[in-house]
Amino acid sequence: MNKINKQSLLQRIFLGELYRNYDLKDFDWGIIFSVFFLTLFGIVMVSSVSLPLTEGSFSLIISHISKVIIALIIFLLIFRFPTNFWSKVDIQILLIAFFLLFLVFAPIIGQEVNGANRWIRVFGFSIQPSELMKFALIIYISSYCSRRLDEFKEKWLGFWKPILVVVVAISLVLFEPDLGSSAVIFVVALSIMFIAGAPLRHLLVIFSLGMSVFILMILTVPWRMKRILSFMNPWDTYQNEGWQLSHSLIAFGRGDWLGVGLGESLQKLHYLPDAQTDFIFAIIAEEMGLLFCIFLVALFSFLIFKCFYIGRLARHANYYLGSYIAYGAGICIALHVFINIGVSSGMLPTKGITLPFISFGGSNLLLMFALIALVLRINFEISESFTNKNKILNV
Repeated sequence: MNKINKQSLLQRIFLGELYRNYDLKDFDWGIIFSVFFLTLFGIVMVSSVSLPLTEGSFSLIISHISKVIIALIIFLLIFRFPTNFWSKVDIQILLIAFFLLFLVFAPIIGQEVNGANRWIRVFGFSIQPSELMKFALIIYISSYCSRRLDEFKEKWLGFWKPILVVVVAISLVLFEPDLGSSAVIFVVALSIMFIAGAPLRHLLVIFSLGMSVFILMILTVPWRMKRILSFMNPWDTYQNEGWQLSHSLIAFGRGDWLGVGLGESLQKLHYLPDAQTDFIFAIIAEEMGLLFCIFLVALFSFLIFKCFYIGRLARHANYYLGSYIAYGAGICIALHVFINIGVSSGMLPTKGITLPFISFGGSNLLLMFALIALVLRINFEISESFTNKNKILNV
């Protein structure tokens, strides 16, 4: 109990009730500085996209900064709780996520934007429940696999229980409709199960069925099929489906190696829709140049690698829950980065996925900060346990 007294009030606010001393070396400062830089750069880019300043664009900047502050508060709250705490409330978080997914179809609360019901509006804030579902499923599947590892690996029923939950979640997201988030949920869920040691034949069956459904969703919906065709050659449909990708590629071309200068983008001036969200990477390429884009990709790669590295450390320490969560967080961040940059550069068909920590959008920002808080907490607990073990050995 004496060790608790050594903990200051500020430490308890940020770290919660820790029954041991801690060291600043137990924090992964590489992740902290990477996220700090990406978030600050995101504020700069959202401000740049909003130029020239008007009443509407100024409110956009203020809105983004306020969402960053809320995301930081969520980050600190999540970091306070031990990782094992989330395995105790995984079902409750999952039920809340399902409830919010149903609310998107409710009148008044649910918001329809461009024919899609993906948002709910509560107390003046717009929330995208599919982002919470990503968080909830990472927690739930990681918790399930760590608790029932033998059943999950050896019994068909043990494998199908979490799969049914994933199928229901994806079905609700597809009804919004949101094919991009559905794909992210599907890949993240299967990846965690693969890392947990699910039988390969089971995964291949689910993967084949899932891919068949996604292909069917594209072939049976005319506007999705048009997106695929326009992605192959956007210049043929420049005035219609190919408009966004064409202007995104123009932005890359104008930026060249060093960019045209911060705030000097032309494509953001009503040429490129969703410039502050889905296509912000194209504006970065135009204003900052290809060299800076390569630096950003390297920074994201470092952040994702650190998540995987912490997952590997947790696995070596037989800390399976922490390992699966860290891997799931890294895969989720990697998919968002890959899809956003892939769409902006013409490698993937146009799909609305934001760039982590940089794009305007509160729900995804909250998700990314929540995932990073979990990863940092896992690393903190592993580092702290190693430090305490070494102290005991030295004594």
